[in-house]
Amino acid sequence: MPAGVRAVTRLLVSLDGLPGTRDLGPLAVRLFRAAPAADREALAELAEVTAWVLFEEEHQRLAHAHNLAALALARPGGDVHVLTLLNASMQRAHVGRLAEALALADRGEAMARSPKVRAMFALRAARAHSRAGRAREALAALDRARDAPAHDPTAPPWAWWVDETELAAHRAAVLANLGRLEEAAATFPSADQLRFREVVGAMRYRTLRALGEWPGPPPTFTSPRATRTATGLRLPR
Repeated sequence: MPAGVRAVTRLLVSLDGLPGTRDLGPLAVRLFRAAPAADREALAELAEVTAWVLFEEEHQRLAHAHNLAALALARPGGDVHVLTLLNASMQRAHVGRLAEALALADRGEAMARSPKVRAMFALRAARAHSRAGRAREALAALDRARDAPAHDPTAPPWAWWVDETELAAHRAAVLANLGRLEEAAATFPSADQLRFREVVGAMRYRTLRALGEWPGPPPTFTSPRATRTATGLRLPR
């Protein structure tokens, strides 16, 4: 039965990565609720993916609840547990719960064995500090993330997306949060076709618009999180 749960999880991951995917969250919730209680780690992985989909689609209270479920089910210090901490930190920062985001990032950075994964936690911390206006702490966290290796044999399989595009996007977002808009604009990577990276384009759009350098009409985004990021609207916590 765990193999069946993991097959469902892989399907959700595949669908979520497709450009233009919409309204996957309600299906993910139903699949998680219907999953047999056969293997805690398989269920934890499904809860983590469900939380990510809900986060991407701006169902933030449900995303938080499913992250908590994943953390409760996952083996402490295991791959699913570490990935959930990474996602949960981003989700809490997204809704303005910066102290919670930072605590999760610090916890994950302390336990992660992979240098690449530690760098991602450091960037989560940098994002939270920068949102709170703590420039010194944000820049120190950026420095900790700067030396993430391109090839990390200790990285877990799910860390395939932790590449230079991802790292540059977070560095740029931190600089933008600190008001260093010209540096941020020069740091943002070019557009990516992955759905979850639409938010990078949204952050870049907000930065260039603030500098008065965005040419033409606002872009159109399919990801609800990217749309929300582009507009800068406040979110329920």
